[in-house]
Amino acid sequence: MALAERRQRERDQRREDIINAAEKLFFSRGYDNVSMDEIASEVELSKPALYYYFKDKESLFFAVVNRGVKIFRDITTEELKNSQTSGLKVGAINLATARFNQEYPDYAKAHVHFWSGRFDLSNDKDLSPDAKEIIEFSCENYRIIHSIIKNGIEDGTFRSDANPLLTAVLIGLISIGIPHMSPSIKTFMETHGITAQQFNLEVADLAYRMVMHIQEGDENIRSRKSGSDI
Repeated sequence: MALAERRQRERDQRREDIINAAEKLFFSRGYDNVSMDEIASEVELSKPALYYYFKDKESLFFAVVNRGVKIFRDITTEELKNSQTSGLKVGAINLATARFNQEYPDYAKAHVHFWSGRFDLSNDKDLSPDAKEIIEFSCENYRIIHSIIKNGIEDGTFRSDANPLLTAVLIGLISIGIPHMSPSIKTFMETHGITAQQFNLEVADLAYRMVMHIQEGDENIRSRKSGSDI
């Protein structure tokens, strides 16, 4: 049993080494500009050995994306932990997205690429375990947002005319679009003194205010996070 466990640990470590090598190349050059030959060379493996762990480049890319998704999940859990009311929970979801985009931009861009239509995600039985986890996290996130907004409408925290489903989808689409911003837009904002950090918080605050009953003097997301690293 000890020998079997040691061999499993070695296989797990080799798999992590492969993902590390692929991540380095994908992040520096982009998915389409990296080949399995180059990944095998980077990790010092033969191609047959590489294909033993990953059946193709897609499944390897999905493993990289799933690393980011797990980080995103942890950030979301952390932000939600101390948020008791519906309003604070919506703010926490938006702040988690802003943090992920700001602190892990390469993972955020890879996540956008996963959902860009570049990959066929329609046949569940052909998807790798990593791809299934990524999709499940997305569905889970939408379910959480939908539930928060629905409960907030019922308890009077949110506007009664807000559609929980459409609002949840809109918040999700906003979060997906931010990392995909073109360089020209980023340059335009920078020339007007707006950093990516400020933009993330402004968008999070806008999404927060879409559904809230905002009264004069109410604090916003930016004031709640003043002095933070975001």
